[in-house]
Amino acid sequence: MYDAYGQLRRKYGLPVLPIALYLRVGLDGLGIDFYEEHFWELRPIRFEYLYVGLPGLDAVKYVQGENWLGVALAALMKIPAEQVAWLGAEALRRIQAAPLSDQQRFLLGECVQAYLPLDDEQQRQFERLLASEAYSGVQAMNTTSYEKGLQKGLEKAQVMNTTWYEKGLEQGLEQGLERGQRKLLHEQLEAKFGPLSASALERLDHLPAERIWALGKAILKANSLRELGLED
Repeated sequence: MYDAYGQLRRKYGLPVLPIALYLRVGLDGLGIDFYEEHFWELRPIRFEYLYVGLPGLDAVKYVQGENWLGVALAALMKIPAEQVAWLGAEALRRIQAAPLSDQQRFLLGECVQAYLPLDDEQQRQFERLLASEAYSGVQAMNTTSYEKGLQKGLEKAQVMNTTWYEKGLEQGLEQGLERGQRKLLHEQLEAKFGPLSASALERLDHLPAERIWALGKAILKANSLRELGLED
């Protein structure tokens, strides 16, 4: 936290409000934590930051609130054992009815189902709740959101892969052709003028690609590397 804070301050030259989100450490739920460095009695660094300790927060309170991220993260908060299955189903129901995009519902729903701490019996209770009339919309949301998310992901991956492949292939062919032309020109120059000096080799290596072909034709009439611009 302290190192990241310093890097952000230096990079952007702006004040930074540090906040830590604890997934497995509760502390007091919401509070201020700190990092210190000591040299004997000297304390040269005391770095304070806000924290949100999810396991220290009341899951029931947040699942009934209007913060939709809080509804999803309630799965990581303090849940009475007898309410775990209900809380998971209720979180999904509220997310399903929230004024969010399909992608946002999908991501928040995935968060609930990934982190909800269900044992075998609680899992069965959870599934029975989702199959009940009160939560009928949740199953449809999960299926629709999953399919849409998967389809979008596949389409995006396909486009990206195709684009990267085509660009990579095109660049590879161009670079390979250029290297071949440059090597051939090198051999032609040495065949006519003998071994090239270090300065001539450097100029040849930095020769623009569009000049390689023209220089290859000019070798036929040139009497020196100077005429070709490869030596002073």
